[in-house]
Amino acid sequence: MTQSPERRSILTLDVEEWFHAHNYRDHVESASWDQRPRRAGHGVERLLELCDELGARATWFVLGWTAEKDPGLVREIAAAGHEIGCHTYAHPVAFELDQQGFRDDTRRGRDAIAEATGRVPRAFRAASFTILPRNYWALQILREEGFRIDSSLFPVSHPRYGNPRGPRKPFRLGSGNEDDLLVLPMTTLRLPGRNFAFSGGGYFRLFPAQLVRGCASWVQRVQGEPVVWYFHPWELDDFEPDVDLGRLQNLRSQGGKRDLHAKLAGALRGQRLVTLGEYAASVRENASVFSSVDQIPAANR
Repeated sequence: MTQSPERRSILTLDVEEWFHAHNYRDHVESASWDQRPRRAGHGVERLLELCDELGARATWFVLGWTAEKDPGLVREIAAAGHEIGCHTYAHPVAFELDQQGFRDDTRRGRDAIAEATGRVPRAFRAASFTILPRNYWALQILREEGFRIDSSLFPVSHPRYGNPRGPRKPFRLGSGNEDDLLVLPMTTLRLPGRNFAFSGGGYFRLFPAQLVRGCASWVQRVQGEPVVWYFHPWELDDFEPDVDLGRLQNLRSQGGKRDLHAKLAGALRGQRLVTLGEYAASVRENASVFSSVDQIPAANR
């Protein structure tokens, strides 16, 4: 049965290890990554099975570190017909880097993925959505490095990332040509005075399923937008790290994992699932164009 355009969804998956998650950055030193149990493959297999069950292609943002350590896993995802993007190399907080540091990490991540798959990724997502107004220069660097889609902006209020007054609609950075960078901000439900996140991570895991489905329906039918969902392989893995983050952060990192597979499958059934690249192609022509990052408005509702 053909679904109406208003029921479109885009499933995006950030392929990284559990210890790359932002909540662990102050508890697991990068020097110890090679000694930590690698579990990404377990979650990837469950996600591949889910995509196969739904007859869906997803967009997988792969960490360069993961592509370097397990290139076969990335090739398996690509061989299943999915879209591959870049999720940095080492999962750095983008606004903590200077411009050269960001460029170096981005190039290394891109090249590791290209080495694993034989194809250069053209879509990018920063770690933890950490491209903010103060480091919008990162968008220009992405354009210069050959990326054509960015999925790093999240217009929400959060203690570590996000810009609640930031753009909600797609826009292009460039001169109106085919080499523009198309920026696709993450999905939010627009409420009076604020944006409400629901479509992935801890939001999705901890919110009731009925609330999530209601938010998705409102976004699609009232706002007239598709929902961009985002998840990580470690969220579908029963493995529990032996790292105590404290009660609240443990809940944010591990809470709701047990029911996530069924909850996600329920949210995606009945949707017309497209990749981020397919969605980008449908909105690129009509997106606003800014010739420099200085022109990106502080608030674009």
